[in-house]
Amino acid sequence: MRRLITTTTALLGLAAPLLAAAPSHAAPPDVTIKPGTIARGPDVSGAHLEGKTIVDGDVRVTLKAPRVLLYGKSDNVYVAATGDKEWGNVKLLRVTASGATKQLAKFIDPFNTLLDADGGQVAYSYGDSTSKPTIAVYDLALKGEVSVNAFASLPTLLDFDEGSVVASFADFKVKTIQWDTVSDETVRVNTKFSNFASQAHNLLGFFNKDPFNGGCQVLAHLDDPTHVLWTNCDERIEAVSPDGKRVATIALLSDGIGPADVMVRKIGGAPVVHYSIGGYFGRIWWETGTKLLMEANGKTQAATVRCKVDICNRASDLVPTPDL
Repeated sequence: MRRLITTTTALLGLAAPLLAAAPSHAAPPDVTIKPGTIARGPDVSGAHLEGKTIVDGDVRVTLKAPRVLLYGKSDNVYVAATGDKEWGNVKLLRVTASGATKQLAKFIDPFNTLLDADGGQVAYSYGDSTSKPTIAVYDLALKGEVSVNAFASLPTLLDFDEGSVVASFADFKVKTIQWDTVSDETVRVNTKFSNFASQAHNLLGFFNKDPFNGGCQVLAHLDDPTHVLWTNCDERIEAVSPDGKRVATIALLSDGIGPADVMVRKIGGAPVVHYSIGGYFGRIWWETGTKLLMEANGKTQAATVRCKVDICNRASDLVPTPDL
């Protein structure tokens, strides 16, 4: 059931090691990830990208474009975006298992696009500070945009679930909002800039002030951001597990090619495990409630690595580390 709240990113900087966990918690295991020494395990489950190829069981569909992003699968079709090397000329695509594609929209922000797989809809933003920043929703079954809302500032889309969008604005006085795309009702969540939300698990991650000026990551309840679960001034949230019980975090000001450290914490803040690499981690996401997937780029070899606390295997073949 759709529920609206009634209460009223680029982060810059180089990746830095995560600081030790709070003294009240036992030190978590330290796991050093070396892709070349980790045994091969099962492939990544579910639809995912391997390079520019959508892989889903026996399905292999390669999209011919310099850049490709996959948002997920809905009713046996895939939603992806393609663009040029600089992520210009972006096209939002519907892709079938046979490889047939249909353009749904163009010139969208590929990094501000979210698929509501169960609802068969995709939300995306387009425009800029001079041309009415907009959030729109495309319905795959109806084959067209069904909701459009313009804002005074560029949005960061955080979550799209059951027709409800949570978005935040770096320079908009309302900061974080929840938009019901059916009723077109918009309410304020809080007045902080948020970097994470999960409506399914009633979670909101926001910064209590500018992280470059002493701000910290706060994890709270979405329907009541004053109900704080934990605060961390060294790490920021990167991904939440499907069951909403764990989060993966990286260094607060991590940017550039990617972090060298990843911490897994229980939703209340207790540390579970710390991963480090002699290179950098790319995408970080959850496969199950306890298994974390990380694009691990070592000094010479790279792979997608799956870890359940300190037990790890490779979910992909080894490839040379990209020369960035």
